[in-house]
Amino acid sequence: MSRSHRVSVFATPPARRKGRRCALTLAAVALLAVESFAQTPFAVEVISYDPAPGQFVNDPELNDPSLALGPPEGGGTFAPAFSSLVTLGGFGGSITLRFDHVVQDHPLNPFGMDAIVFGNAHYVSDNGERRWAECATIEIALDADGSGLIEADRGERWYLIPGSHLHVPDDQRAEKTWDDNPATPLPPTLLSWIPPGQTGAWETSGFLLPADIFAMPVVENPSPDPAVEGIWGYAEYTPTLLLGDLDGDNNVDDTSMTPDEFYTVPDDPGRAGLSPRCGGGDAFDIAWAVDPETGVSANIGGFDFIRLTNAADIVIEVIGEKSPEIDAVSDVAPDRFGDCDGDLDIDLADAACFQRCLNHAGPMNAECPFLDDDNDDIVTLVDWSAFVRRLGGQR
Repeated sequence: MSRSHRVSVFATPPARRKGRRCALTLAAVALLAVESFAQTPFAVEVISYDPAPGQFVNDPELNDPSLALGPPEGGGTFAPAFSSLVTLGGFGGSITLRFDHVVQDHPLNPFGMDAIVFGNAHYVSDNGERRWAECATIEIALDADGSGLIEADRGERWYLIPGSHLHVPDDQRAEKTWDDNPATPLPPTLLSWIPPGQTGAWETSGFLLPADIFAMPVVENPSPDPAVEGIWGYAEYTPTLLLGDLDGDNNVDDTSMTPDEFYTVPDDPGRAGLSPRCGGGDAFDIAWAVDPETGVSANIGGFDFIRLTNAADIVIEVIGEKSPEIDAVSDVAPDRFGDCDGDLDIDLADAACFQRCLNHAGPMNAECPFLDDDNDDIVTLVDWSAFVRRLGGQR
């Protein structure tokens, strides 16, 4: 998929050649040249919280935006946790968060993914093809001058992650008018659904995802190939796993893992099922970002701010409105495995390095540990299989 053209439904996420970016933008080079002094891989500040009317917007357990900061609380594929979520309410409800560092479009991130959004999506009857999912769109912005603001006159603006089902330019942009007067025909009819502090008539806006898929009570994978994930690029579609569950079977495999280690490993969004060692959630590539007015690639090397917005406009009888619940957002941790020479690329030079290290007896030299995938202190053909996958853009 060309990033300057429409996104094709059922298309898999565009892959990086050899799993890396072959030519970095100047902005990315500058970002990678500066060592990050981040205190945490998770979002640290709520910039704004603007929920639309909804059944939980007055529930103190679900309307505290600070719950979207820090690490997520994973519940697994069919029993999500509910103690660390913030609701977005109805269509157009949003939350904007900030990191304490620039989230980089890093060429060594697994699958080319740069950040992960966590929510409380889960499988229906343990079937990954059918999910209880309330998807939100993702927008990102880079604070190029470090002012803490998004300043349009300085070229700073919001860019959209269009994902699998948004076509740009913005022909799916929509607005909705609300009114707190139940005597008017405008929604909502229940005063308990009015967000705190909201009065009179007001509007929300956002990008509407196709109702025949995303407004259904259960969201089903639309891909004709069950091995391919047909939905990607949106928040709250993929479950958040239990901390230390390395294979997605809802059993903790490693009790020593920390949230910083576990919830910074992305799932491959183009493949059905959950990738080994990932923490779940919905990963995305900064390179997917486009100008929502033109569809042209944003061509930014990173972002500071992320905005998540409800992209479905539906109230289902008994269930209520479809509203994403956001748990956390994380920066993906780069994976140095395979990059023997440390040039932020994995290519034939690294393959030659692998041959030098293969079955090398005695202490490994400085380059060989980056080729020891199974951490047994020797580079073998078992590691070669992992290296070939990495060379081809897998993990």
